[in-house]
Amino acid sequence: MHSVMPSESLPPLEKHAARRAPRSPVWRDLACVLAATFVAGALFARFDFSEYAYRLTRSAERFQLDELPPTLVVLAIGFAWFAWRRYREAQSEVRRRRALEEEAEHLLAENRRLASQALAAQETERRHLARELHDELGQYLNAMSLDAGRIRDLSAGREAEIHRLSLALMQSATHVYREIGGMIRKLRPIGLDEFGLPTALEHCVDGWRERLPDATFTLAVDGDFDNLSDALNITLYRLVQEGLTNVSKFARMSRVEIYLARAPEEIVVTMADDGPGVDLVKPRKGLGLIGMRERVEALGGEFHVASEPGAGFLFCARVPAQAGLPLPIEPREPNEAVNAASADPAKSAK
Repeated sequence: MHSVMPSESLPPLEKHAARRAPRSPVWRDLACVLAATFVAGALFARFDFSEYAYRLTRSAERFQLDELPPTLVVLAIGFAWFAWRRYREAQSEVRRRRALEEEAEHLLAENRRLASQALAAQETERRHLARELHDELGQYLNAMSLDAGRIRDLSAGREAEIHRLSLALMQSATHVYREIGGMIRKLRPIGLDEFGLPTALEHCVDGWRERLPDATFTLAVDGDFDNLSDALNITLYRLVQEGLTNVSKFARMSRVEIYLARAPEEIVVTMADDGPGVDLVKPRKGLGLIGMRERVEALGGEFHVASEPGAGFLFCARVPAQAGLPLPIEPREPNEAVNAASADPAKSAK
């Protein structure tokens, strides 16, 4: 987010340009009308236009053409009033539309803020649930596996049935432990909090390399991804994760290229594959792309998709690098600081 600089720090030329407000064209147009009227009056006086018009219309006196000038004056005044009324209506419509646009922008910002808060609450709950699964159930499963191993060792040469049941119990505990590990990875990416976003993405891509041996994955990371907000980190990770999930559904034998780059003001993530592609005009049943777009737009970013049947699939997301971070506190003016300092004793006295 950009902080607004105080007006004292602006260069003189910029301050001078800021003071010069654009002039309204109304006075310029009025000056043009008055100048044209003055020139027309001078020309009519120079060439005796009234006498010439009288000579032309004298033969048609029965039609009362000599009364036409005042009628035209009234018509001109009527047209001026009509134009003024339309101008006032146009100005009122512009103000109304501006108010609607400001209200729409406010509602959109509020919607993004609520969506961001909902995503943050969801990720916080997921992190808590993943920690509880790992800390609570994990230790009990390990204890069960150790007890089953002890039973197996004690019953190895005595009770064949007990030995068999102990082996089955150990296999069940191992299976449940693996399932819980998969749930934890889905709830909270491995290594995201400890090692950062690039390492977590590499681990995620490596997992998909094992699941899809016929596909080729390339991950390129450019820039420093430290000091990002948790909401931005998890959003970028979920984008790549959802993109890889779509690859596993529709492009299992394609070449997938993932590019993540950080610019001074924004972060760009793109994913492209040379799979069968989709027709974006037709409605889709899945909610993956909708969720990706909502995540990106909740942080004030942009999300674009490009695909054609037989031409692969590509998505690109651009997110502000400062998204999710607290807004900087702008310094107060000296007068405000003095007023606040003078108000503190009064508050303490109360």
